[in-house]
Formats: sequence, structure tokens, C-alpha cells
Amino acid sequence: MPSRFTWVIQSKRTAAGVSSPLSPQNPVGASSGLRTLCEFLAESPRSPVRRYTPRGADIDSVIDVRAVFQQGHLELAIEAMPSFLLPRKGHYGLRDYEKMFCPDLKSRHDIFDMRSIDRNRGCMVVVRPDHYVAHVLPFDAYAELAAFFDGFMV
Repeated sequence: MPSRFTWVIQSKRTAAGVSSPLSPQNPVGASSGLRTLCEFLAESPRSPVRRYTPRGADIDSVIDVRAVFQQGHLELAIEAMPSFLLPRKGHYGLRDYEKMFCPDLKSRHDIFDMRSIDRNRGCMVVVRPDHYVAHVLPFDAYAELAAFFDGFMV
């Protein structure tokens, strides 16, 4: 079954939509937009990840969610990340650490600057397996994300 990729560009907004700075130690606090999104994707019956991943399959076997953070990698605490971004996979349940990315601050190739992504709002980017950007959504557009996948998944 081909994988579909969803990239989540981390924002500095809380679940309530109020801008708040993210501490380097805990950029995904209890009220952060990214943590709330991960909870939706992992637990909601409307989640396209839950709806279209076959029972018993790895959580990323159909829709592979990745997060891109604004902070450099040394500013993030892996133990603070949502478990959805650290899934256990395969026969031995090994943890997948390749769901989170940071900008290359040394080379100044910052995806937020390169693609004019609003640092306070963030966004979700749905990328097809052929690398075509199929949809760009506001960070909190859960219903729209679900409706998009419902339009072509069976």
C-alpha cells in the first residue's frame, strides 16, 4: 500500500489559538497546537490516520505524519515530544525517531523563511507520494484535513 505523507509545520499557537512562546525545553506543551493536532490524529474517530490505517498495521503505513520545528535540534527535548511522533513499529516495536525535523540554522536554509510560512500560525502540508503538494491547511483545520482524505481514500 503506498504511503501518503502529511507534513505538519509547527506553529507557536496554543490549542485555543492564542499566540504563546514555546520554551526550548517543551515546545509541545499540554496546550500547544502541535500536541493537540497529534492527539486528534492519534485518537479521534475523524482522524484520517485512524480511519484509513488497517487494524494491526504500523500507524504510518498509510499516512506518514512528520513535524518540522522552528527551533534548532539542540533546543528540543525528545522526551517532551508527543508519543504520536515517536511511534513503535514493526515486529519488535522499535521506536521511529524520524518523524521530527528542524531547520538547518547553520546554512540559513530555514524552511519557514524559504516558503514564507507564518511562524505564529504554522500550517499543515499534505504531500502525495510523488512529492506533489496536494493541500496546504491552517494548523487547526482538523475537519478540513479529514474531509480532504475522505474525498479520495476508501
